[in-house]
Amino acid sequence: MTHVVAQPKDLTVGACRPGRQTVSTAASAESLANTYEIIDAVELANRWSVPISWIREGTRARAVDPIPHVRFGRYVRFEWNSPALNAWVAKRRRTSL
Repeated sequence: MTHVVAQPKDLTVGACRPGRQTVSTAASAESLANTYEIIDAVELANRWSVPISWIREGTRARAVDPIPHVRFGRYVRFEWNSPALNAWVAKRRRTSL
């Protein structure tokens, strides 16, 4: 039995139709992966010293102001040090009186 393996398309700048430009998806994915650490609810709860149930409650659809997260089907992940997560935390910081 012979298997045919498709060759990846060239996604470098200008590789598609004339007049259209794309950027390399490999370079884009790599730069995003290097920017934010992807963590799960258990790790976020450990880093923030809160119960895991509190984190999970903050990602549910009924949450009033949900914790910024990314959903991969049933899996919920967080982008550690992302601007969205840092802004969410900053809104909840209390200054001492």
